Amino acid sequence: MIGRTIAHYEILEQLGEGGMGVVYKARDTQLDRFVAIKVLRRDRVADSGRKGRFVQEAKAASSLNHPNIVTIYEIGVDEGADYIVMEFVSGRTLDRLIPRGGLRLADLLKYAIPIADAMACAHAAGIIHRDLKPGNVMVGVDGQVKLLDFGLAKLSDLHDSSDSDLTRPMAETEEGSILGTVSYMSPEQAEARRVDARADIFSFGAVLYEMATGQRAFLGRSKISTLAAILQGDPKPAAEIHAGLPRELGKIIERCLRKDPAWRYQSAADLKISLCDLERDTRSGAAPGYEESPRRLGWYWTAALAVGLAIGAAGGWWWARRGVAASMWGPVRPLTTYSGLEYEPALSPDGKQVAFAWDGDGKDNFNIYVRLVDGGAPLRLTTDAAADHSPSWSPDGSQVAFLRQNAVFLVPSLGGVERRLVQFPRGSIYGNPTARSSISWSPDGRFLAFSGTEDDNPPSIWVASRESGEAHRFSSTPRGYLSDSSPAFSPDGHTIAYVRARDTFSRAVVLQEIHAGGTPQGKEREATSYDKTIQELAWQPDGRGLILSVRQGGEHAALLRLTLDGAMHPLGIDNGIVRWPSLSRTGRRMAYEKRHIDTNIYRMEGPSADGGARPFDQLGVAAVVDSTALDREPMLSPDGRRMVFNSDRSGSYEIYVANADGTDQVALTAMGLTALGSPRWSPDGQTVVFDRYENGHSMIYTINAGGGKPRRVTSEEFRDIRPSYSHDGAWIYFASNRSGRLEIWKVPPGGGKPQQITHNFGTEPFESPDGRLLYYMNDQGLWSMPVEGGEPTLVLPEAVMYRYALAGRSIYYFADARSLWVLRTDTGRKFEYARFPRDVSDFGTGTLFSVSADERTILFAQTDRQESDLKLVENFQ
Repeated sequence: MIGRTIAHYEILEQLGEGGMGVVYKARDTQLDRFVAIKVLRRDRVADSGRKGRFVQEAKAASSLNHPNIVTIYEIGVDEGADYIVMEFVSGRTLDRLIPRGGLRLADLLKYAIPIADAMACAHAAGIIHRDLKPGNVMVGVDGQVKLLDFGLAKLSDLHDSSDSDLTRPMAETEEGSILGTVSYMSPEQAEARRVDARADIFSFGAVLYEMATGQRAFLGRSKISTLAAILQGDPKPAAEIHAGLPRELGKIIERCLRKDPAWRYQSAADLKISLCDLERDTRSGAAPGYEESPRRLGWYWTAALAVGLAIGAAGGWWWARRGVAASMWGPVRPLTTYSGLEYEPALSPDGKQVAFAWDGDGKDNFNIYVRLVDGGAPLRLTTDAAADHSPSWSPDGSQVAFLRQNAVFLVPSLGGVERRLVQFPRGSIYGNPTARSSISWSPDGRFLAFSGTEDDNPPSIWVASRESGEAHRFSSTPRGYLSDSSPAFSPDGHTIAYVRARDTFSRAVVLQEIHAGGTPQGKEREATSYDKTIQELAWQPDGRGLILSVRQGGEHAALLRLTLDGAMHPLGIDNGIVRWPSLSRTGRRMAYEKRHIDTNIYRMEGPSADGGARPFDQLGVAAVVDSTALDREPMLSPDGRRMVFNSDRSGSYEIYVANADGTDQVALTAMGLTALGSPRWSPDGQTVVFDRYENGHSMIYTINAGGGKPRRVTSEEFRDIRPSYSHDGAWIYFASNRSGRLEIWKVPPGGGKPQQITHNFGTEPFESPDGRLLYYMNDQGLWSMPVEGGEPTLVLPEAVMYRYALAGRSIYYFADARSLWVLRTDTGRKFEYARFPRDVSDFGTGTLFSVSADERTILFAQTDRQESDLKLVENFQ
């Protein structure tokens, strides 16, 4: 073609080639200007209907007048060759500009915002690109961005490929053309469904991902595997590939790449606004770019903290002048009042700063922050995509230790490069609900203690050397117990105190002396009984006792003082949920976390017979139990007309009954300051079974659904929880630690000798509706076994603990905190039914949701309001 003339365009050189045709640089001999001319492949426009649509769309695209869209000058045919003449841009396509590690934030936004603006212009004119990819974005030598090929990609649909094409391994010559296009397809394009402008938004999300990371969001060995990834998989979060990626950019990318178009940005104009906001915040410093490392910012924060500390000293003098209150401490005042959740305060040794975990304004991920106690903006120490928790100051105040998944990290307290101290081979140190561990430094700064796990052992206390990172097991959690957690070095460094959990609610304080080399010395001793739920602890600076966060019975967590003789004394500080006490070694200050949670119960429609995902806003979601208390554990009656649930609205956890629509709510129990939970119906709907926690033990009870006196089914010697009836009502299944660890047992409803069913750890038992199988859960997933006996089978390893329900011939389960899936047990078909817009909460280990027998109604508990702020007690003694 080089040297030939098409119409009045002289072909000079080839610029590129794709599935639609070849693009050349040409000279317009009439206007004496350079143009780009695309000569289309004859097989792409051979069909008259397809050619007509192509001409119509090309004409529409030529009408667009936007500085970031390449202008189409002419459409024509010359000697049977269809061609398009467009503006020539001297520069390179975006795919040539993206480096292996991704673009700098400033460059990314410089390109992304004009692309979004161009899309918004085209969409407003009713034109969908359908083939958005880096190869269709041109960046001129002057930096101007131009979007290519609007309206042409409809001809390059999936059905043009043969089956052999789809299964063919990727070749180097195909990358960027055939597979390049597939990699950026939206799910609806991949399934040949009808598309709208939101398909372009998905493709743009894939482009953004590649700009940020240098990697494609979806890429397989063949077209089929790539399409499967688009339809079923999620790309690795961009921030995990490019450390320090601004959280807001990660959120933008994630929203663009949602499978359901209803949950993406609904317009390119809104997407552009989000990008512009990010650019503005980046320039102002409100959203740090990933090119700015903590080390580079260190001098700034050093200076800022120096000024702040001087102000803090003046503030401390003012508080001292006020004097100590008549009680044993001075005033209690707010320490943080940020939006979102502030957790786990840790006062610096001098009491002038506080480190804490905060999910930030975006409320999407926890990082570690530090701020001055007497005021000032918080300094963000960590930026990883994984959640960071449990900060702890080194004795000299120079370092902050924290937990991230299954590792312990250190970071300079003024900001800087992180250092991973200890890595465990499996699991999450923070993930065990009974082992949410604090980190404690020895007073000389040589050792750190924390809770960790390896192999199949329960979490125990470990001690690591600060210098070498070498760690060794310090405590041995007894067989049948759940965990050792929340260690704390005594002020003299001779003892480590920690919490031992016999089960979820029964926990005691254990004291263990320690050798100079960090190993245990002598025998451990229990400082308390197991009749309370002890959560966190902190030593008093004088070493004469500890401050504990404790739950007892149905009460909320409160702060108590434990003296070394085993006596506990309530402090009477604050009400509601009070946790994570932290005391400064000097300065007489104590910080703690104050939390409020409002959980309600909602109703939504179940799936149709043919199944399939539906947009969340089309599921008829409505609140049925709505209060300012914790309303949770909903369970529909067998006929679907009534429900039972658990609530703390009376001041303690009781069982309530109501109509399925939430009307006529009546307390079924009134057992006082105990913790009642897990209410489940008998098959005839006449009785409710539940568990009751009191004095360190749990028992199974039943009560008539119309009210009356509760009847105890099991003894108070063990931890018996999570009951449910068999299909015929002849048995009550429950989980118990009678064998030394939690297993499934059964007992007649009138009481009797329990019989052990499982031997591989189990909880949350339910019999299948047909009475043939028993389902239960453990840390490996959802299991089933024949009711008559036999080997268990792992059914759903992806099911989240406690989050499943049986109805009809279906198993409903959560694969994560938002994704509700259905498994049809008769066909084996599995599908995602609903993607919740935010995390669904069960507040601990309560029943998350219930499905009616006809599968038409689903009830679920959701936390609508959760607030957590930090408070400070002055002159604490």
